[in-house]
Formats: sequence, C-alpha cells, structure tokens
Amino acid sequence: MILTQQTEGNWMTVVTEQTPARTVTSKEALRNWKLVTDKALREPVVITAHGRPRHVLMAYEDYERLRDQERHVYRTADLPADLASDILADLGNLRAPSGVAEDGDTIID
Repeated sequence: MILTQQTEGNWMTVVTEQTPARTVTSKEALRNWKLVTDKALREPVVITAHGRPRHVLMAYEDYERLRDQERHVYRTADLPADLASDILADLGNLRAPSGVAEDGDTIID
C-alpha cells in the first residue's frame, strides 16, 4: 500500500507494504487478453517475456494519476527544513521490502 499525505504544502509518499503484482507471461496475456485486461482495471499486471518483466498493464486512470503526480527533487543540502524534519521523524517507520533483510538486520544506523 502506498500512502501519500500532504504536510504543510509538501507531499510525502510512504510505502507501508507492497503486495506482489500479478504476473503473466506474454503468451498467457495473448491467450487470455480479456481476463488480463479486466484484472488490470483493478490492479497492475506485469507481463513477462523470457522470464523477465517487460511491461506493466494498468487502468488508464492509474496511468494518468502517475503521469500527473507532482514530483520534487532536492539535493540533501537544499532540502527545506520542514520537509527534512518530517523525513527524520518518519525514519523509525521505514521497513525493508520482504525478502531483502532478515529479522534483526540493521537497515539504517
């Protein structure tokens, strides 16, 4: 789940937990196009070729939302103080994606 919240004019995106995307091979997608496109209206579908992810099929509304999402990029030295304090306050809530780290591993010192 991805939560986006606005705090004092700044947007902060927090990834709390992601479920694996539905994956189909390109052959399965061609054979079952109607089912795959119906599924993509509810959640993104990854289409693989030769065992590797190649495409993501999603609802057009989701694509528009991602395309139009406002983005800000800052160098660390130029990060606004209020945004820096929000990030530092939320560091304790960060979790590594499943399978990346073992329980008890130190992710951030």
